[in-house]
Amino acid sequence: MGLRRHALHEKVELRIIDQPTDEVLEQLFRVEVSAHSDPWTYDGIKECFTTNTRCIGLFLKNKIVGFAIVCVIYEDSELFTIGIERKYQGLGFGHKLLQKSLEVCRELGAQKCFLEVRVSNEVAIHLYDRYGFQITGTRKRYYPATATTPVEDAFTMACDLTKLDEIIGGIDSAATDTAADTSSEITPQA
Repeated sequence: MGLRRHALHEKVELRIIDQPTDEVLEQLFRVEVSAHSDPWTYDGIKECFTTNTRCIGLFLKNKIVGFAIVCVIYEDSELFTIGIERKYQGLGFGHKLLQKSLEVCRELGAQKCFLEVRVSNEVAIHLYDRYGFQITGTRKRYYPATATTPVEDAFTMACDLTKLDEIIGGIDSAATDTAADTSSEITPQA
């Protein structure tokens, strides 16, 4: 069984990472580099462990394969970064991680969540849209050019966390309806 198919059958855990060891920081950085064309630096990730931020790790067999960092200040929150290691993308792990991240923001008192996303990142925009994010503006030339990508604009997006249960219920309902309408075998996602 291939690595990706095998991953679907493994237990996925979502955990808050409070005080990361050097080994955990190295795993987070490895995921960041794998997931993004313009990744955060190791030190940038390390500096995110403050009283206002939370790092949510997605673990597969006790190995970090995805993570998100959110910041909550009073009723507002921001999704600083979210990513799944490239070889595990497309398996539904991003959905799980985004949902947990938004739930953490709400539990900490946030009523809204904000983020920036590359205008060309259609997969991420679609995911954010499913969780109630709406485009609120554009930041011109927000992402710098890299060896593989040109300078790019970012959409700013916002989500109303007071409607999160309703949004998640709609996503779960749509997934159930799709599964019920499918006659072929469905492999459950972990």
